[in-house]
Amino acid sequence: MKLLSTSLLALATILTLGGCASMQAGTPKTSILLDFDPASVDRTVIIENVTADHDGILYTSDRVTGNVLRVDPKSPKAVVVGKIESRTIDGKKVDPSPGGIAFDAKGDLYLAAGPFSEVVRIRAADLNPAKPGLAQVFATGVPGANGITFDGRGTLYISGGASGTVYSVGHNGGAAQAIAQIDKNVRTLPDGKAQQPIVANGLKFDVKGVLHVADTSRGAIWKLVMGADGKAGNPTLLAQSPLLEGADDMAFLGNGDLWVAANELNAIVSVTPAGEVKTIIKNGSQGPLEFPAALVVTGNSIFVANFDVPRRQNIDANATTSKDGVGASIVQITP
Repeated sequence: MKLLSTSLLALATILTLGGCASMQAGTPKTSILLDFDPASVDRTVIIENVTADHDGILYTSDRVTGNVLRVDPKSPKAVVVGKIESRTIDGKKVDPSPGGIAFDAKGDLYLAAGPFSEVVRIRAADLNPAKPGLAQVFATGVPGANGITFDGRGTLYISGGASGTVYSVGHNGGAAQAIAQIDKNVRTLPDGKAQQPIVANGLKFDVKGVLHVADTSRGAIWKLVMGADGKAGNPTLLAQSPLLEGADDMAFLGNGDLWVAANELNAIVSVTPAGEVKTIIKNGSQGPLEFPAALVVTGNSIFVANFDVPRRQNIDANATTSKDGVGASIVQITP
């Protein structure tokens, strides 16, 4: 996946100048690439992640079935190529509810399984529509496993959600080690009832090897500078803004800006290296963004996964649902 292409630099410029998703002249094309459940918006399919392989083919996973899905943007349809099986824990069936997703350099696919306190792996050769491969345990000891990413040396980093802990694990997997801590925080949403406690969510490295952490609770982005011993220094705040409420997954563009899925605001937001925050695209509950949870840059497009939770600005006129939108889907943004 190449993030430094000229087309992406152009895309970044166009989107920054274009403003929010009112579709005025000069704004980028934002459209639904694939609706995973066209007959319903009842969340019978739930996706929270998206990544791409070296050929630009997209991968996501269904939190309901545990199926790992492949989507070719040139001929978009969901093809099952793997599966994370449910387990019986303490006598109860527990679904994996996969969160973060990422490829390593060899093409093996990794997914965070928070309910298992694990990261699981499907080997590249087993991502097969004829015989979908079963995920196997790779990393253990990561309660609330959420976002995942690799550094340039192939070390896997994992965010621990509400615990605020960031973990790492080496090439061979096994027990993950805590390497950093974001202070806990709980934000009460404007309805006065719902609360947001996740302080370590999406993870991404910049070109200098600095790890960025999305703080969903605070609406903030933290930076972690890694030491030679593999541990991180104290978190430093890059940005905090009402525009970042619901900050979830992230992706760097070729110009160095960090793009963030602000799920509660149905928005994609940019953060410059200096910490300046701008809304790039934003819309109401009818989409195309519907509680956007993850994004990936590939080719000359950005692809966004819609988690479609009925909350904040993803609520229809009844103020109780999000049934006026498309539901679980992938959005394509192009210049």
